[in-house]
Amino acid sequence: MAKIKPRALLAQSKQKKSPTKIGPTMFAFIVVGALVVSSLYAYRYWMSKGPAGAESVAGN
Repeated sequence: MAKIKPRALLAQSKQKKSPTKIGPTMFAFIVVGALVVSSLYAYRYWMSKGPAGAESVAGN
């Protein structure tokens, strides 16, 4: 393993790092996760309303 000179290490640590880019796969996972969470909240909302509340909203 090669040794890194202290001056080179200092210069490397001072470099500004660019923000990481979100790839298409990570974006897809975020979207799917948001859909799952929102559907769980919607399911809990409709289950808490009960059958009477669901019928009146449906228009029956």
